[in-house]
Amino acid sequence: MLAVLTFAGCKKSITAVEEEGIEKKRIASIASVAVVTSTPGYELIWADEFNSSGDFDVTKWSYSPRGTSGTSKYFTSSPNYASLDGNNLVVRMDNAVIAGDPVPYHSGGVRSMGKFSMTYGKVEVRAKLKEGQGSFPAIWMMPEPATQYAGSPGGGEIDIMEHISNENIVYQTIHNSVVTNANGASSASHQASYVKNDYNIYAIEWSPTSIKFFVNNSLQYTYNKTAGADWHQWPFDVPFYMILNQSGGVGWPGPITDSNLPFTMHVDYVRVYKLPLLSNGGFENATLPPWGAYQPVGGGTATAVTGDVVSGTKAIRLLGGVTSVEQVVSGLLPNTTYTFGGYAKTTAAGNATMGVKNYGAATVSSAILSSAYQQYQITFTTGATNTAATVYFYKNSTSATAFGDSFYVEKQ
Repeated sequence: MLAVLTFAGCKKSITAVEEEGIEKKRIASIASVAVVTSTPGYELIWADEFNSSGDFDVTKWSYSPRGTSGTSKYFTSSPNYASLDGNNLVVRMDNAVIAGDPVPYHSGGVRSMGKFSMTYGKVEVRAKLKEGQGSFPAIWMMPEPATQYAGSPGGGEIDIMEHISNENIVYQTIHNSVVTNANGASSASHQASYVKNDYNIYAIEWSPTSIKFFVNNSLQYTYNKTAGADWHQWPFDVPFYMILNQSGGVGWPGPITDSNLPFTMHVDYVRVYKLPLLSNGGFENATLPPWGAYQPVGGGTATAVTGDVVSGTKAIRLLGGVTSVEQVVSGLLPNTTYTFGGYAKTTAAGNATMGVKNYGAATVSSAILSSAYQQYQITFTTGATNTAATVYFYKNSTSATAFGDSFYVEKQ
């Protein structure tokens, strides 16, 4: 699957300095609960590591403005409520008295509206919450422009993480005109456990057919596009921007216990990735599609199995006679070099192969030679008019059982 991303006024790409900061955080987090790991096939296309002090990067964020909703009622556009501490973006809520602004509380939030938005991809945010009665921190996304299809909630909302007061769970939720009722509650919501008083990774993987929610790299909930859906059930085919805020005291979380103030959310980083060209490369769907199976008469079987994995919980097993799985990867560029890679093993060396065909030149492949998982990579260059290729994992005899996992296609 080729992911489509739309950038609204994105003024900065990933720089060498930012990449260095990402790697330093990855190394520093190895002993942490929330380990940052690279995922084959994903391409980092936008990030903020919040590694400086003082004001946030105004090319990426602006203050979330005060409004009339429970979330925005106390937003205050001041560095006292959204700033960098050298390692984090800190959004804050307190009951300080501010001359000329006679509200009982002030809170902070930032948004990427007008600076960065996306359609399809992976969003990953590492953050730590400070709990307290009446607290309401959130990591969420809204459409840009706000009324692409309808006003809120009909136009869609993706709540990557919301936390209420002192609860032991976080909420991950979809809003639209089908699942959200008149009181604002959604039937498309999941309660997920998290590590209290520590950093957690909150993420979504958003494709043209589903939005998957994760906490600490563990899949928690999937919201699927229904067959034949229109915008009422699936307004999620337009750009959305990101919001990071610390709110509270109105609506859902209830009144604030002032002795619990200040409330804060520390955001270690935000990273946005383009989804892989190849879909279901780790077979985590527990089924084969969009892979197709080739099983001639008297041939073997191809099954997504639990165990014998490289990562995640599933892998592909080719068992019995001749069999293979194939996937057409579309949306490629002509005259462009790509790599098809993955991990494979076989009980009989040489009786299994990985390869690429139908891309504008002769089939290229690599024999699987080890009984332990090894990484294999096949490089191919599309023809002058070719925008697709077929990748496959093949077993050619009854004397072998082959396993594969974590397949990917990357542009070179």
